[in-house]
Amino acid sequence: MSRLSALRLLIIAAHSALVGFITTVYMSAQGMGSPVLPRTSLVTLLGIALIVLTLGLLVWRDQRRIASAAAKGRRGQRSLHPLHAVRVLTAGQAGAYAGALIAGWHAGILGDLVPAAALSAPNVNSSLLMITGGMIWVIIGFVVELLCRIPPDENPTDENPLGERHRGKPERNTGPIPEEGYARGTH
Repeated sequence: MSRLSALRLLIIAAHSALVGFITTVYMSAQGMGSPVLPRTSLVTLLGIALIVLTLGLLVWRDQRRIASAAAKGRRGQRSLHPLHAVRVLTAGQAGAYAGALIAGWHAGILGDLVPAAALSAPNVNSSLLMITGGMIWVIIGFVVELLCRIPPDENPTDENPLGERHRGKPERNTGPIPEEGYARGTH
């Protein structure tokens, strides 16, 4: 799984800002209102961000408990399946991408609205709130990515003495080879 890239998120935000600006200009020319999410959407954005952050903290706590048990020489029992950690990480990254998209869209709308409307206009306030909510999602995505990191194995089993990892099928160890070969004692 690839890590979040701040540059990629900025590109997504810039593209969605451009599309949001063009859409708002077009809709205004047609006599329609601005395509802004309502203020109540912020409650949903923050609720989902809180859930993903809480799940990330649970994964982090599980990893810390296992690491402390290993430091004491005991084997820690995992309460979360590793696949759950991957799912939480995926949710955090998806939230970061969606947050960049939402923040960029509303920044483009705001770019069209601010010159024509006062900062106290309802659509301007809604846009500012949605930009804030999108940025919170991006921040939560990076935090969850840090929380769901898995420490490297201390005793990797698939490394040779030179520290290189094997590629492809693992070699099969069949034990010591007899001195006289395959047809031992047959001659």
